[in-house]
Amino acid sequence: MRKLIIDERIRDAEQAYLGQYFEIIKIPLSEEVYDEISGHSDIFYCKINNQIVEAPNAPMHLTNAIIGESKVR
Repeated sequence: MRKLIIDERIRDAEQAYLGQYFEIIKIPLSEEVYDEISGHSDIFYCKINNQIVEAPNAPMHLTNAIIGESKVR
């Protein structure tokens, strides 16, 4: 099953729906950025050629991910 990295603030109804199609990975909120985007996965993670690249200060480190060089500020 494909994985979906998502904000921990996801609502139960959304999680139930998406959970039918994806393995849900909730990321904790980060104190590195302002509150409104603190749980946005696209701020800390990206997919390049089937490999996940994550910021070194990502709120959660994923297995087999490449750690990038630049921190999110």
